[in-house]
Amino acid sequence: MDVLLLSAPVVSVVRPSAALGLLQATLRRAGLSASSLYLNLTFAQWIGLDLNECLAGGLPSHLLIGDWFFAEALRTDRIRPVDQTYERERHSALDKAGIGDLDALRDQYAQAFVRFAAEKIMASRPRVVGFTTMFEQTAASLAIAAAVKASSPDTVVCFGGANCHGPMGTVLREHFPQIDYVFTGEADQTFAPFVKELLQRNAARHGAEFSLAPRNGVVATSPTRDLDELPVPDYSDYFAQLSELEEHYRVRPSIPFESSRGCWWGQKHHCTFCGLNGEGMTFREKSPSRLLDELETLVVRHAIARMAATDNILSPKHVANVLEPMVGEHRGLNLFYEIKSNFDEEKLRTLARSGVTWVQPGIENLSDPILRLMRKGVDRLLNVRLLRNCRELGLGVIWSILYGFPEEPSEEYDAAAEIVPLLEHLQPPVACGRIRLDRFSPNYEQAEMIGFRSVRPFRSYAEIYEIPDEALSNLAYFFDGEAPSSATELDLEKLRTAVKRWRARWFDEPEPPVLRAFPIDGGYLIEDSRSVACEPFYIANEAEVAVLDLCRSPRVDKDLEKLAARLSNDAVESALASLRSRGYLLQHGRRSLSLPAMAGKEEVDEQARADFPFGYLA
Repeated sequence: MDVLLLSAPVVSVVRPSAALGLLQATLRRAGLSASSLYLNLTFAQWIGLDLNECLAGGLPSHLLIGDWFFAEALRTDRIRPVDQTYERERHSALDKAGIGDLDALRDQYAQAFVRFAAEKIMASRPRVVGFTTMFEQTAASLAIAAAVKASSPDTVVCFGGANCHGPMGTVLREHFPQIDYVFTGEADQTFAPFVKELLQRNAARHGAEFSLAPRNGVVATSPTRDLDELPVPDYSDYFAQLSELEEHYRVRPSIPFESSRGCWWGQKHHCTFCGLNGEGMTFREKSPSRLLDELETLVVRHAIARMAATDNILSPKHVANVLEPMVGEHRGLNLFYEIKSNFDEEKLRTLARSGVTWVQPGIENLSDPILRLMRKGVDRLLNVRLLRNCRELGLGVIWSILYGFPEEPSEEYDAAAEIVPLLEHLQPPVACGRIRLDRFSPNYEQAEMIGFRSVRPFRSYAEIYEIPDEALSNLAYFFDGEAPSSATELDLEKLRTAVKRWRARWFDEPEPPVLRAFPIDGGYLIEDSRSVACEPFYIANEAEVAVLDLCRSPRVDKDLEKLAARLSNDAVESALASLRSRGYLLQHGRRSLSLPAMAGKEEVDEQARADFPFGYLA
């Protein structure tokens, strides 16, 4: 075999690697023999599916416990003493997740798995092995690569992926001799030509220089300009290997697909906390015809309708030119997309009717001043409008509340806690989390200017990699920093408690709360089961209906005053007082938003929503 592509632990098994699928297709198109080996599936078989999924996504990411699991298999000697603070944080996270003695499990399995993986790789006799590294795959990849090199020094080892972008890739190459070449950035159009030249060069046994000119083993790549030139990803090896997993019947896999790269919003206003895209922020998108063909090809090839877009943000052009033409075609797709939270109702309806069942909007907070600090380009009422519209349409929503920004007004979190009971009928956030300083984000790149001090890699890196401190700073993706003017844990106490109750009402009760309006004889029958409900049912009069309809999008007081021309000042004032007292209007400053979800607008039913496009464990 020319090339064996590898997905090492620890990463979720519920979807194939978009990177490996694409690279495998480009290699085969170039006439090279290539396959993908999903060692993360094998690892899940060894330690159990539930534990693998917890390590891959159920623990605090900054602790890097998946990488920690393979740290002893990676290092030859311990230079630093054990960091007791890290140990306490790790054990606390494991206890909270209900995981027992992971140290004993690591001692039992880590070294053995590395040896097993190396033997499995060498059974294919590949001339080149390529590791993709993202999330918490780096330590296992390095340990397995070292074992491969020890067994077969002539096998060429390449690394790439998100954990190799920028200085991270250079440090890996400098400090880990098991790596021959590391690719930094998008290698779609570089890797196959490089491998062909490498194999031809080795076959001729001459020392000519590479035309692609790797420098000290680091291959710098350029962002792919025309995404239409890329082949359709090949995920066949993932599905063949998934079928061999003992508990494969519990996995509901989804298919990653790519319709764009970069971020059109980030090109204009880079969100301060976002470290995605690395050096590829420039927004690029596939043509509508190519994207539609790719979706159809992948669905037919794998007979799976759960499709998860890898895009950082949905292209507005694709709403009109891809999703809108799909409306009414009954393709049976369950799509996931990341979107901007100012999507209006009509665009959301297009998404829901075309097959999108879940979205991840950039909500991040419910405070206007803090959203401005983030450079989000939205506000509280627009975020709530999106949540309300998604509830009406049946769309599932994934979102979180972030805090920890310099100069954030801490009282805003108490203000957010006060409105949570009004929002109980809307999908709650996953969590309230303090931000990290991610590499490539403005918070990291412009830390001092933004207000962070003493920026340093999270202590987990020193527990995993035995390299000098300066090198650790270049290897790390997650950083800690002090922002004395940011909110404290105490400042978040009320909001955390409110969100916990919100989530309990959604997930610990037979049905989530409702606040919905049914049209009846020119009025609305409003059903309300929120904890702040004044009564379970209320019939809104003509003036109240007019106000609710007008405030479907945020309206300023002057807009409401215009209703008096049709009704009367007294009727409008009475309607406003009634709706606000019942919690049917969310008022923020001089603007108001209608909160009841309109009945009869659902486009995504419960069954489609339950078939989560990311793939899930049944």
